[in-house]
Amino acid sequence: MPSFHEQLREIDKTLNERYSGRLRNFGDDPRTLGWDTQASQKVRFAMACREIDVTDASVMDVGCGLADFRSYLNDSGKRCARYIGVDINPDLLQQCRSKFPDDTFRCGNLLVDELPDMRADFAVMFGVLNFRFAEISNLEFAKSMITAAFDRVDHALVFDMLTTVRDEDYPEEDFVYYYNPSEILEFAFSLTPHVTLRHDYPSIPQREMMLCLRKHADV
Repeated sequence: MPSFHEQLREIDKTLNERYSGRLRNFGDDPRTLGWDTQASQKVRFAMACREIDVTDASVMDVGCGLADFRSYLNDSGKRCARYIGVDINPDLLQQCRSKFPDDTFRCGNLLVDELPDMRADFAVMFGVLNFRFAEISNLEFAKSMITAAFDRVDHALVFDMLTTVRDEDYPEEDFVYYYNPSEILEFAFSLTPHVTLRHDYPSIPQREMMLCLRKHADV
């Protein structure tokens, strides 16, 4: 039976084919990454920035895609000291480097690649945990990714997830994974007592939650 890392490598190959194909079809567009609109992205990014102040700080964007969060920071006047984008797809990263040549981009998976220089004050993960896997446990993957990202920050990690507390008028989709907020909150507390869970922002278009895990108390 393949090991967890071997399974992740195969999953990465499949995802790379998917997103490279979408990049060819849609170009530099939220649809390439499966987001519905840029407006929805901005809501998500704004919620994250309520939790962390990136001014003069380093930020690691795990699963950066097309570096849309970097664009948001620039457009909203939030000047971080250093932006680091990490993604498994070299085609997406080529687009990122052409848009932001002064930033740092690395190709790799936090769970299977060394990436020794990938550390920052803050880290964000948007949409990384949403895709439903057939080969591995989504919950175990999510816990592993959250732990790996949290280990690489000095201050805080922010990430979003789809939630089992769903809107009744939005149909359930079989290619995404819905997480139980109580279960995720319990796991977060196993990493740090300094946890915020936001479940009160608008559905975009599905209901999701956002968590902020801090290394120290927010004062």
